[in-house]
Amino acid sequence: MLCVPSHHSGRLNSSPPHKASPIPTSFRSKSGRAYAPLVLVHASVPCCSVCLGVSSPLLISQHLHTVSATTLLYNRIGAAPLLQDKIMAAMPVPVARHAAVVAVLVLAAAHGALCGHVEFAVARGSNANAPSLPPVANVTGAAAAPSSLVGCGCGPAPAPWAFLNAKLQALWPVIQAFKKTITCDPLGVTSTWEGPELCSSYFNGTKYKGFYCDYPPNANTTLTVASIDFNGFGLCAPSLTGFIDQFPDLALFHANSNNFSGDVPDLTHLPFFYELDLSNNNFSGSFPDTVVPLGNLLFLDLRFNRYAGAVPPPVFALTVEALFLNNNGFDGRIPDSFGSTGAKYLVVANNQFTGPIPRSIYNTSATLSEVLFLNNRLSGCLPYEIGLVEGLAVFDAGGNEIAGPIPLSFGCLRDAEEINLAGNQLYGQVPDVVCLLAKNGKLQNLSLSENFFHSVGYHCMELVRSRVLDVRRNCILGFPDQRPAIECAAFYADPSKHCPFIPHIPCDLPGYHHPAAKAAATVPALPAPAVEHGHGHRPQPQGQGGGN
Repeated sequence: MLCVPSHHSGRLNSSPPHKASPIPTSFRSKSGRAYAPLVLVHASVPCCSVCLGVSSPLLISQHLHTVSATTLLYNRIGAAPLLQDKIMAAMPVPVARHAAVVAVLVLAAAHGALCGHVEFAVARGSNANAPSLPPVANVTGAAAAPSSLVGCGCGPAPAPWAFLNAKLQALWPVIQAFKKTITCDPLGVTSTWEGPELCSSYFNGTKYKGFYCDYPPNANTTLTVASIDFNGFGLCAPSLTGFIDQFPDLALFHANSNNFSGDVPDLTHLPFFYELDLSNNNFSGSFPDTVVPLGNLLFLDLRFNRYAGAVPPPVFALTVEALFLNNNGFDGRIPDSFGSTGAKYLVVANNQFTGPIPRSIYNTSATLSEVLFLNNRLSGCLPYEIGLVEGLAVFDAGGNEIAGPIPLSFGCLRDAEEINLAGNQLYGQVPDVVCLLAKNGKLQNLSLSENFFHSVGYHCMELVRSRVLDVRRNCILGFPDQRPAIECAAFYADPSKHCPFIPHIPCDLPGYHHPAAKAAATVPALPAPAVEHGHGHRPQPQGQGGGN
């Protein structure tokens, strides 16, 4: 009989790649930042492998090895790496190595505990690995234990249907029941959901694709399913109820790019659950109320489904770091509770939201980094309070019906890399204080096309030349690709849309002179730019049109 050691690699395994439609370019900043779910990380916990040869007690595995531990699935909820200091270092001296193994075997014989911690691999013909636990009762196909390993101190040798522990045994029928409901499986992943090796991926195996195991914080000696990652599998199933809610130690469920539907099950009884990704599926109806009570949730992705109706105000009070609600049919006003969010990344784009951007957005200044409102039906004035969220890297409100001048407070967004306000009803002068962000801050892209601006300042002209600033389809005299003069005149003659102009700048800006103190410099090839008015009516442009 040949002795084959099993190897437990410690490499980092990232989640399978998403196979949804690529994220639109409007969802990607110039810095390469993409609005996609957090990367699932799985890493093996260190484990020793011992291999026994029956012909001689000294034919021990030629290497007891250790594996450096990396981030565990449960680390995001406060669990420290487990078993890291419990593994023996590799022994360079063979005698010491043999003595260590003999000592382990003696302890196992005395306490009957070796089989729960050490994996034995026996090769007979094909290399079939099985954990050293008794076979599960009432399961057909169990093979008899090879007599060669009886008496090693572990009890009977493993059978093919033996599970590592009772938790995994209890999860097996849950997986098999869900498997029967699947109506399409283009990649054939469910064919790997056979046998007792639910934690195959933990040991670098190929069984049970999509299932990842780890040690839960409350039971650091019991391996169990900690994460389910079906990203890009293309599976079809009418419901997830009775499946993911039956994994008591589940921390993550990722299901991007499948064809799941039905209701989102109640997951409030899962103490470690913190990531839910149901993006690019066929979920419909109102916002799933079962998500709202998830107090530990750090990541929620419902984008590219068919949800509709209002978003409940408590959603924005969740403890999430990332909230993706884009590309659904949500409507109504964005509630004032928007300012309660602790999210760093918040995307509500491509829905049917109406009303103004909540002024409560200033309450997010401690956390919010990227927010996307684009392609809704938002109206009202552009809130001055946006400029108080000084950590914003991306602000995108393009493709709405927002009116008014750009508040001078935007000049305080020193971390802003991308600002998109294209496709609205903004007017007046493009503030020089905003264009200075390219010099004093990190601004790489300022998109103001498809509005009604009538002039730009000196620093803005520099950004037009360098193509950082896009002002096509506005009302700027002498600029190419502007709106027809008659269209600009009609817009400025309509007093129905006007917003107050606040001249105050809530931060110190080196090198900036307020237009109230000194008129902006004349731009070559342009008329002198108009100075912003402090009253609420739209200032008349010095010349409408100039384009085709």
